[in-house]
This record gives sequence, structure tokens and C-alpha cells, in this order.
Amino acid sequence: MAWIKLGAPAAASLAGAGIVLWTAAIGAATPEGAAAPQLAVGDRWEYRVTDNLRRGAVSKLDVEVVSVTAGTARLRFEGADPNGRGEWFDEVDRDGNLASGTLFREPPRPFAPPAQLLAFPLQKGKTWRQTIDTLRKDTGVKDQILIYGRVGSPAAVTVPAGGFETVYVYRTIQLDDREFWRSRTSITDAIWYTPSTKAPVRIKREAKYNQKDLSNLEVRTESTVLELVAFRPGPGP
Repeated sequence: MAWIKLGAPAAASLAGAGIVLWTAAIGAATPEGAAAPQLAVGDRWEYRVTDNLRRGAVSKLDVEVVSVTAGTARLRFEGADPNGRGEWFDEVDRDGNLASGTLFREPPRPFAPPAQLLAFPLQKGKTWRQTIDTLRKDTGVKDQILIYGRVGSPAAVTVPAGGFETVYVYRTIQLDDREFWRSRTSITDAIWYTPSTKAPVRIKREAKYNQKDLSNLEVRTESTVLELVAFRPGPGP
């Protein structure tokens, strides 16, 4: 959702966030120019998250639309791994943008303007850039979140939920979390999205920062793969 951010704070060391049950038949041809999803109360996704920094440890993520008010959907995320469980909420506007929630291992917060994590409609060759001005609560210093995305060619993908024809999206996010001793976190996402599930069916994420010393050491903070296991549409419109 918003569409799916890995790295949200689930359980103590859960590294992923995401969504998707249906049959393989759901993977019908995906039209170019995919529009923003029309979320309905009861839409529910189940994901498998594989953490490649923890020797392929596998965790589970469930996502459900719990309310839709004036076009804004509220989603509940529930994550579980061997270390425990966690829960958090996002709010997504009618254009598919993240109005409130978490981008990466941080407490939920509002975004003004909403974070354009996918720029619908998704048309081949489309690119977008967004700068979100922020104010650090810990320091009171002005900062920015930078988002860049590019829509690639349609691609066939197979995940636990079945085979899908998807729209491929490449995205980078630079967070407003730099410190005097390190650079801001840089996130790179490979996303396979399909309108039939209203969400990505697969996301591959890498995140890192660099230390600000003579070593300029690169520190990887996430290397995860999120895959759809199931999607159940809600009864709402």
C-alpha cells in the first residue's frame, strides 16, 4: 500500500511491511496506465517477507483496509516473526498517496503533501520526482524527503499467490534522518504492481547509509523481498 513500504516497525526485528489470496487467474493482463486503486473496507492482503540480512529469515505481514472516509483509506498492518508481533496504521488518499504513516522504521507521522510513492496512472516511461519539506522533531532542523520513480515495461512475475502480469516500477527514497555521523538513509525499491490485487505482488528493497568519516563506510540496513501470498477483496465498492 502506498504502495507497500518495507521496513515499517512491526515486531522487535521484523524488517518488512507489505500486502496479498486469490487464484492464479487473478493475474490477467495488466493494462498500461494503471489507475489508482479503489480501496474498500475489508480488502485484505497477506505477504511473505524474506530478510536477506538475516540469512533468509521469513516473517509474515497482513494488511487490511479498516475504514474509508471521504476517499481516504485507513489500513492496519500486522507483522509477525519469531521475535514477536507488531501493529501500525497508514492512511492513503484517493490518489494512492501516503497521507499519514511510516516510510521506514519510524513512528507514524503526517505527510504534507502526501508522499507520492507510486505516481498513478502508471504509464510506461513515466517518471516523477517529489520533495517533501519536513521539520525534525528531535532537533527542530528543517530537512527534506526526496522521492524519485520510473515506470518500466510490463513484466510477468510468479509469487506464492500465483502468476501475474505486472507493471514494473523503480523507485528511490532519501529520508530526512541524516545525523552528524552518517548520511541520510537511501532506499531503492523494485516494485511489481498489478491492478487486480490493488497493490504490488512483489517488492525487492535495499536500504543503506554512509558513515561520515574517512572510511565513508557503506552500512546496509535492509535487504528484503516481499511477496504476495493472498488477496481477499472486501465487500465495499
